[in-house]
Amino acid sequence: MPVAFTMLVNNCLAALHWRASRSGADIVEDTVVHIDRDKKEVQTKGGGRFSFSNLIITAGPWTNQVLSNAGLPGVPMIVSNEQTVELGPRPGAPSYDWDVFPVFTWSEAGYKGRGKDGGCEYFYTTPHVTHPGVPSGGVKIGFHRQGPLLNTDEFQVSSGGKAAVDKLPHIRKELNSEQQFELDTFAWERVQDFVRKKMPSLNAEQYVGYMRCLYQCTPDLHMILGRHPADPSIVFACGFSGSGFQFAPAIANVLAALIDNSVTEQQSAILKKFDPGRFQL
Repeated sequence: MPVAFTMLVNNCLAALHWRASRSGADIVEDTVVHIDRDKKEVQTKGGGRFSFSNLIITAGPWTNQVLSNAGLPGVPMIVSNEQTVELGPRPGAPSYDWDVFPVFTWSEAGYKGRGKDGGCEYFYTTPHVTHPGVPSGGVKIGFHRQGPLLNTDEFQVSSGGKAAVDKLPHIRKELNSEQQFELDTFAWERVQDFVRKKMPSLNAEQYVGYMRCLYQCTPDLHMILGRHPADPSIVFACGFSGSGFQFAPAIANVLAALIDNSVTEQQSAILKKFDPGRFQL
């Protein structure tokens, strides 16, 4: 029988920070303002200067902005302004708490498939988390990879990204110049329809809460992982298309092995599959 788990993100991050510190890493919280590839130096807003021989960039949706800062071409990755909502049960409904309710997904065309209109309605759910300190108000439901697409100073779209918009599963294909923080009514109405049909014991008429977040989507919905074709001293990972957090430790191991010249056969296969060179930058 398949098994799924709900990970508490803050606990995971605290554990990763602890492990990194125990392994000798210095964790500096600051903003990078410039990457000088000639001097092999990273400069931060707080005045820090860090020399490097190899630099790993994992900047999420800000990847193209950081690459541009370093004088490097961006990748065909488009940031989407996603949304999740939380819904409570109707009176008398069975429990949706995480000790009894499973994690599950539903799609009209598979995880990376397409519907007749070129989009794909895909929903994922996580149960109501009752752990102390977790601000969970109900069952979390996401309308996966269906947020408005962004093209802003922060979330830059390369020419290759613009040419690849039609390959994305998003129903809405237009590029937006501003990030949204208010409720996305388009996505909310689609979630309501889904809940009424598939989860009728939840109250689809009123959300308990909602959250906006950011995905980094690539044309093939596969991550980008490896050395930048224009500068092999720059190693980067991005474009996880909404499914990257759970792979973070494994990805970190691959990146570390890459700059340490200790890549295993399995890691080599991973790097080959997700090589940035599969796109024309």
